[in-house]
Amino acid sequence: MDLTREQAWDVVRHIEARAPYRLCLLAELMRDTDGPVDQMDASLESLVPMWEWFTTLAMAGYPDVPTDVPPTDEPRIVAHALPEYVDLARRRALMCEGLTHYIELVVRRIDPQSRWDLWLQKGRIRMAQHQEPVLRLSDGTPIHVVYLPGGMARRYEKGELHAGRDPLALRKNITEDLPLSWRRDQDPQPSVLVPYLAYAGRTPPAIVTSSPLAVLFDAPAPAPAEPFDDVGVELLLAVGPAAGLDDPRHFAPLSVDTVAAVLTELDLTHEDGRPVTPQELLEDGTQLFAVDGTAMVETIATDGALRALSVEPAGGGTAATWSRIEDGLRRLAESLGGHLASDSEGWPEP
Repeated sequence: MDLTREQAWDVVRHIEARAPYRLCLLAELMRDTDGPVDQMDASLESLVPMWEWFTTLAMAGYPDVPTDVPPTDEPRIVAHALPEYVDLARRRALMCEGLTHYIELVVRRIDPQSRWDLWLQKGRIRMAQHQEPVLRLSDGTPIHVVYLPGGMARRYEKGELHAGRDPLALRKNITEDLPLSWRRDQDPQPSVLVPYLAYAGRTPPAIVTSSPLAVLFDAPAPAPAEPFDDVGVELLLAVGPAAGLDDPRHFAPLSVDTVAAVLTELDLTHEDGRPVTPQELLEDGTQLFAVDGTAMVETIATDGALRALSVEPAGGGTAATWSRIEDGLRRLAESLGGHLASDSEGWPEP
């Protein structure tokens, strides 16, 4: 999405807030169509009757799904859908949002510590999924569920998704992203959908009724404070010989307390603004960002030690901010007896 990082987080917060209202709508439709609402116990197996019911509804054009409730995709639907398909697109989007949140319940039953997060693509080339909201499992695995139901539904309606006619299709799509040890049988439980019927008639808050995607269509793109094209290069901070470029174990361990203090001083934090802790620097692939989107720093850790920091432009911010971060990291590298250099231009020996 062409959103700033803060706008992308607005989408995440909107998704979290809309959950009970979309689950209520899903429960009402399932109840009113004699669907399997009582079987919806958030188990992986419940995705089988869910998909059977959903595809029947899809082929009928989602009857009785309201068209006066704006889905999150409303701005995009208005901008791009042909007039004769606008109502169908709205009905489909609402149903798929409900299905997404039911999948969320399924994932949370397996992993109660899972949470909504952003999927951030590494490197300077950004594909369509960059900044896509995902369910992040407690082990770090991202589950891409936001656009899965909609994509399956559209292909099913067109007759392109042959496997979608398999009642197991939805369950297969979800389980293949789960660690093998989590794909276990689950005991039947009471319906998790029925309690959401209590939300019927409630007025959703403004964060739910106004789509955060409106900024993509309604507001002009802000002019950058100063040109940032081609400012900054990919850098590596490490202590040790060039052999570490192929095997980080050749780099000396870095002091996580010292590194964490400098990163915090340079305002390089987690996506939600939390300062990094020394312990988190021991996790390979921990990503930290400048507040204005100037730079991303990623840890390279192995054998229980922090071996290096990868630094790259994140496509935003200003040249002045980049210079401040680069200078601060260079002083850190020198204080540790190491280097901050571009590995593409050769790595200096100590």
